[in-house]
Amino acid sequence: MSVLSDFKETTIYFSKLIGAKILSENGTSLGRLTDVFVDYEDVYPLILAIQFKKNNQIFYVDWNHLNSFNYKKIIVKADSPIGRSRTFPKVKEKKVITSLLANQFSGDTVEYPPIGKVILDRQIVDTSGKKVVRVNDIEFIKTGKNLRVTHAAIGLRSMIRRLGYEPFVDSVIKSVRPNSKYLKNEKLINWKFVHAIPDRSVQSNVKLSLNNEDLKDIHPADLADILEELDTHARDQIFHNLDPQTAAETLSEVEQDLQASFLKSESPEEVAKIIEYMGTDEAADILSDLDKSKAGEIISNIEDNEIQEEIQELLEYDEDTAGGIMSTEVFEVHPEMTKNEVIESIPDVFEDVENVYDLYIIDDDGILLGTCSMNELLRQRENLEVKEIMESTDIKCLPPDLHWKKVASFMSKYNLINVPIVDETNTLLGMVSVDDILPWLLDER
Repeated sequence: MSVLSDFKETTIYFSKLIGAKILSENGTSLGRLTDVFVDYEDVYPLILAIQFKKNNQIFYVDWNHLNSFNYKKIIVKADSPIGRSRTFPKVKEKKVITSLLANQFSGDTVEYPPIGKVILDRQIVDTSGKKVVRVNDIEFIKTGKNLRVTHAAIGLRSMIRRLGYEPFVDSVIKSVRPNSKYLKNEKLINWKFVHAIPDRSVQSNVKLSLNNEDLKDIHPADLADILEELDTHARDQIFHNLDPQTAAETLSEVEQDLQASFLKSESPEEVAKIIEYMGTDEAADILSDLDKSKAGEIISNIEDNEIQEEIQELLEYDEDTAGGIMSTEVFEVHPEMTKNEVIESIPDVFEDVENVYDLYIIDDDGILLGTCSMNELLRQRENLEVKEIMESTDIKCLPPDLHWKKVASFMSKYNLINVPIVDETNTLLGMVSVDDILPWLLDER
């Protein structure tokens, strides 16, 4: 007879198992079920053992030593070995395909924690839905004589079941609204998309690994949303493991008032690597929110001297002025350059400049001589020099100390996508784009 023969249903819920009596074949009480151990190496983990408690002491017994198993009681075979530990020996067998969660038990880990402690009531990253959720229950299915984990249950229904009110709530809803979606829809996350975020209460041997394609493929904007929902500890766990470029792209999508907090636990050397992948204007905004001494250390660790200088220049301006929000990466060309030469230079320019709507024509000293839209350049049929079509008599430009509201008003008045920022000698310092102004207009600062 199968150990699971008492179960008529295929699906079994973790919350209903908690507290089940554990008895030996001769009827001796061993305790009550508190958790289960699973083979984390499987995509859909197999239950390896059950954990139970008696007289405030924790024990476990291997699944193969169970005689029967149901929601009310579990019978253990006579003379079965009983382990006394809060963890279970790691499965040594190598798997061809492993779960995301298995990455957390790699390396020198020799013991598994129980699944409820790792997952239940924890924040997890649903890599399919690109969001952070809290698990209320765990779903198992019968596979022969065994149980396998298939889903993490979230949402209202699983919460009601966890609290023990499911029978009562179901009966009330059935009498009032028999076709209610609540009775039919269990909110589940397929286990292969589950990735736990360890917190301080979980054993230190539970490590977060991002060495899997599912998490690497999350768009920076989605990853930013996930990180913003996590507590500081969990956020640091993920962010610290990102490569500098991904960290920079993700940080750019994070809410402005949270960006600096992401870097507080990072070393100046690591932050410098991230900063080098960001726009200098954005980098300056973040550094201005950090402690001055730490910001100075970060800047000194930036290997690219040009980026270092540009950031230092930007930090000299108040953050709510044109100089504080401008980008120093602009499409600069010389007046003698031809149309074809400009077009050929675009691939190289795109590595540093966010957009190429406008060309800024400068001399060898960086003095702004004129402007020309890319659209105007492309309309020319001949391979003429830029100076022949640039606007040099009515250049719309602004000083770096102008307040952002006046910058916005100026750009709106003249319908400008970008406006160059120059100093008193007319040296080109950078440009302010609509994208730079928009957060201020939306009162995001």
